[in-house]
This record gives sequence, C-alpha cells and structure tokens, in this order.
Amino acid sequence: MNEIIVGVDGSATARMAADEAALLAHNYSRPLHIVLSMTRNTSQQVRGGGSETWHFDSVGIAEESLKALVGELRATVPDTTYAVVLADPATALCDEAVRLDASMIVVGNKRVQGAARVLGSIAGDVAKRAPCNVLIVHTH
Repeated sequence: MNEIIVGVDGSATARMAADEAALLAHNYSRPLHIVLSMTRNTSQQVRGGGSETWHFDSVGIAEESLKALVGELRATVPDTTYAVVLADPATALCDEAVRLDASMIVVGNKRVQGAARVLGSIAGDVAKRAPCNVLIVHTH
C-alpha cells in the first residue's frame, strides 16, 4: 500500500527522521515501516544464580527497541510496522522498499566528515540506489 520507510539506528538523527516520516505518513494516509539494519547477529549467554541462564541476541534487543519506537509513533500513524534486516543500511532500506513497493524512503543526514559531509554516506547510498523517492531530513 505504498508504505513510507524510515531507517533508524538509535541515534537522535534517526529519531528526527522517524518523526518526519511519521508526520508524512499521517498527512498522506500511508502506512509507516521502520527499518533497523544490522550487519550481523550476535548472541551472548549470561549465567545467573544457580541453574538460570539468559540469552541475549542483538536482533532480539533491536526488535525490543523498535517495538518501543513503534509504540510512540502509533499515536501519529496507527498502521506502523517494523523490521530488523541483516544487511548494511542502504541495502536494507532499498530491499525493504522493493519488497513493500514503497512510495518513499526517509533517512536522516547524519553528520559525517570529508566529502560525504554534504549528504551523508548512508543517505547518499540510499539516494543512488533507491527504487522510489527519497527524503533526506536535514538534522543538523
């Protein structure tokens, strides 16, 4: 249904992009899809007292943080979904845009150094490869 996709990573920049994407989704009556990319899944086992053992995996932790963000944004956009994707950020966002036939990808312009500073490396990669419109949110 032509979702608006936004990439997040827990940073303040990504949160600004998520807020802007939620506003756009609300204004244009579109579903919102939040994507968090990870380059690999790591797992850690922690032993508690006695025979208790807890397992923490990075995908599970990422999903919990996304659920919290979705809970906050659903007040603005009730039709909000999320995905943790094991890929670099630009690939994750573009692949999700293809999968969902998205109308737009929203990314923040994270502060970077050097020549990429004008656009930001992730924003630049997404803009070059996206199968749909891209909105780069000015965040600094």
